Amino acid sequence: MALGGVSSSGGYTSARRSSRHSRNWRPGEGSAAADILPDLAELRGRSRDLDRNNPLARGGITTKVRGVVGEGLKLRSVLDQKILGLTPEQAIEKQYQIEREWAIFEAECDFVGLSHFRDMQRIIYRSARVSGDIGIARRYRKLPWQVYGTKLVLIEADRISNPNRGADSEKMQAGVELDASGRAVAVHVSNKHPGDRAYKALKWSRIPLTGTMSGMRQFILAVDVERPGQVRGVPIMAPVEEALKKLGDYHDAELKAAINDAYLFATEELPTEVDEEGNPIVVRADGETDDAGELTIEDLTITTLANGAKLNVKKPERPNTAFDGFVMAFCRYVGAALDLPYEVLVQQFGQSFSASRGALEIAFKGFLVDRAWLIRTVIEHVREWQFTEMVASGRFDAPGFFTDPIKRQAWLDCEWIGPTRIQIDPGKEAKADETDINMGVKTRQQVMTERTGGDFDTKSAQWLSEQKALGQASASQSVAQNTDTQPQNGNSEN
Repeated sequence: MALGGVSSSGGYTSARRSSRHSRNWRPGEGSAAADILPDLAELRGRSRDLDRNNPLARGGITTKVRGVVGEGLKLRSVLDQKILGLTPEQAIEKQYQIEREWAIFEAECDFVGLSHFRDMQRIIYRSARVSGDIGIARRYRKLPWQVYGTKLVLIEADRISNPNRGADSEKMQAGVELDASGRAVAVHVSNKHPGDRAYKALKWSRIPLTGTMSGMRQFILAVDVERPGQVRGVPIMAPVEEALKKLGDYHDAELKAAINDAYLFATEELPTEVDEEGNPIVVRADGETDDAGELTIEDLTITTLANGAKLNVKKPERPNTAFDGFVMAFCRYVGAALDLPYEVLVQQFGQSFSASRGALEIAFKGFLVDRAWLIRTVIEHVREWQFTEMVASGRFDAPGFFTDPIKRQAWLDCEWIGPTRIQIDPGKEAKADETDINMGVKTRQQVMTERTGGDFDTKSAQWLSEQKALGQASASQSVAQNTDTQPQNGNSEN
């Protein structure tokens, strides 16, 4: 139907249905739940299989884990002295105390007692990317030798599901309970993994996401939301799962072909005889029949073939010369889906310094975005759990933490130090940082955070200590030299 003489069709050629290439391309207009939830279990399973068995997928995920989390994000407390009414000396002492207490908590927080929190960060991030999301439940259990009772229970995505495997509804989507306004208010978690071979009957528990009165997070669902109304995460490899599987199959086929090509170096043409029933018999030179029809020629052995036999030496056809170029082009395709430049994905930097530097910068910006998501979604909530127990138990004095929201946030203010940029040419990097500091574009703290992962207070104190020690050593050396040059008693010259 035309409006005002204008055709009802839009101006986008990619939306036209008359094209031979797109006439059958009608993906529909599903909601986030309709597009994601029906396929989510299959996507998770395939994503995990690729992470286990596909080298390219495994390498890409591992590169992202190392770039985002590395050895684990380290806490650096940064207190607002003005809001908290602290002197610089008091703030520094408080910050050191906060960091020491956090270090104690990191070693104790795993409910099952296997992992340090910095190692748990890698598990959380990897699971969120491979499975789409992960749950973290807050529990309390203080053993006699422990300082903190707050514990973390990691819950794999499959355990968050509708009770009794019920169908999704307006108020229950893939284990996430929604209120009338669409706000996520609770999750339903099964007592065991549904894929556990040893499980009996599954039972579900309802866990509120936040406290009724405090509003503090009680359960963390680490999901990277990309669409309005989305409640569950999608594996990062979902767009290229099929392509990665095909590439793996192609690699296996080429490998088998190369192995077979190495084994089959020649073929033998033999004259044949027939038995009484007319069936052909392959006759060797010694008159014996080989049922398999194969001839083995050992190393350094000259074998006499049967009269009339002909040996055709096979020309090697593997490895396929086009294999490497095809795979490299495919890696660029996969890298785009994983937000990793080709050079970083395959860890090969054979181009110019500028090109390699550009690839690393693009990858690092992606790492920073993911790191910020991990901090906001998971780590800051865990930090609040620990800080609350630290203050409530009397281990740390934080006036206003429970009564003033502004002071509460001021006490929680911090930075998280993660993996630094990879430096291709440290000399050029240092010169650029020096220029930025002199121009006032960067502070020394920024440079230390980006290049070494350190903090200015600790390093400046260490630097002053080293300078003092070197000065004392130099003074001692000068005194010794002067003593050596002084005339000895009884040996002075007149």
